Parts: sequence; structure tokens; C-alpha cells
Amino acid sequence: MSAVFINKSYSLGNGSAYLIRPIQSNDKERIIGLFNHLSPGSRYLRFAHAISKLPDDFLEDILHLDYATEMALVAVIQTGTEPEEIIGIARYVSPPNQRVCEFSLSVSDSHTTHGIGTHLMIDLIAHAKENGLQEMVGYVLSNNPKMLHLVSELGFKTSKINDDPDFKIVSLPL
Repeated sequence: MSAVFINKSYSLGNGSAYLIRPIQSNDKERIIGLFNHLSPGSRYLRFAHAISKLPDDFLEDILHLDYATEMALVAVIQTGTEPEEIIGIARYVSPPNQRVCEFSLSVSDSHTTHGIGTHLMIDLIAHAKENGLQEMVGYVLSNNPKMLHLVSELGFKTSKINDDPDFKIVSLPL
């Protein structure tokens, strides 16, 4: 059973604000826009390999969720008369009939120091708890100190993966 998510507004500190809301099926172009605003380094840290275009199957998966086992939240800003712009996304997926979910997070390079990733994760964690999930995990590149710091601040425990020095697993009991 999926919990109801209440859209939340947060200040950017410059007089403007952003809204966190569930992803919508018509967000495809905005998701592509977010991806196009990620530097090659940020793309690598998010996808763990060089990627120049979002795969179509990834877009379809993220836009058409099974809310019983997954959720995606986006942070959006409205700039003047321009359409809404997605500046961050957090998602979790869980295998059917399991109480563990795996998260992912991306924030536009131009908005990485405003707490957007933290707020997205806090709201995503709350949603996972409300949906009865018991643990959230993530696989983070060992050379991604910003993400490792963020999840540590949120209470995740970090462990090494025995056979893979490139990744660390982070976990949070819900």
C-alpha cells in the first residue's frame, strides 16, 4: 500500500524556493534536462560508468512506477514564465515481497550546495518507512566523498564490499 506524499517546499536561500513532489508521467523532458545539466563527472558518479544519454528503458522505468515497490521524488523550481525545471531526483526500488529498497540520487551540478539532496533523501526515507520497508541500501562509488558524507549525516552505515574496492555499500534500518 502506497503512502500519500505531500508536496513540500524548501528555500534555496536566495529568495527562491524549490518543491519536492512525486515524479509524474509527463516529466520525461524535464528528466532529460536534468541529465543534460550533469557534468560528465556527476554522470559517472551517479551511473558508475561514462554515459552520454539516458537509456530509453531507464526513462520508461522511472516514469511508470509500481508504487507498491518503488518511488521517485523530484525537486523542481519554477523560474519566471519558464516551465518547471527538475533540479534533483531521488528514487528507491525494492524487489517484490522484500522489505529492503535500493536508493539512487542525482542533483543538478548548479544546485549541489543547497541541501536539495538531503531534503530529497529525508523525504524518500520517510516514504519508504510509511510503505513498510525495513532497510534502505545504496551502492556508492568509493571516490564519491560528497555522497558518502551525505548518507553518513543521514545515519547510514558504510561497509566495504569484499570483492569490489570501487564501491561501498551504505545501509539504513528504517
